[in-house]
Amino acid sequence: MKFFTIILSILSVLMLYQCTLASKKTVESEKSNQIKSVQEESSANPADEFIKADEGFLNGDVFQVVISSLEGTGENVQDLARKRAINLLIAEKGETFRSSDKAILKELVETKGKIVKSSGAIQGKTYFLFQIQSPGLKASLKR
Repeated sequence: MKFFTIILSILSVLMLYQCTLASKKTVESEKSNQIKSVQEESSANPADEFIKADEGFLNGDVFQVVISSLEGTGENVQDLARKRAINLLIAEKGETFRSSDKAILKELVETKGKIVKSSGAIQGKTYFLFQIQSPGLKASLKR
C-alpha cells in the first residue's frame, strides 16, 4: 500500500510540473508574439517623410525647409516657407553674412524656391517641403 501511495504522489508531482511548464510556454509564446522586432518598429511610417524631414542642405544644389500649417494651403504657406528659408540661409552663412546678402538671398529664394511636396492631414497639421534648387548653391553661399 505504501508503494502505491508513493507512486501516486510521484505521478501527482509530475502532473503539476507538466501543467506549470505548459502554462509557462503559453505565456512565453504570447510575449514573443507581442514583442515587435526592431525592424518592425522602425519600419517607415508615411508621416515620417514629413515629420522627420531634414532641413538645410540635402546636397550641394538643394536646400530644404519644412513648414507645417493647421490650415494647410494658400500663399500664406509659401510666404512662411520663403521667410524660414531666408532665415536659415542667413544662419548657414554665419559670420560671413553681410546686410547686402539678404537681398540676394531673398531673390534666390523667390526665384528658385518652391513647394515640392505636401502631406495630407497628419495629427491635425499639413506639412510642406519647400526646396531651393540651384547648381552650386552651397558653394555660392559660402562666398
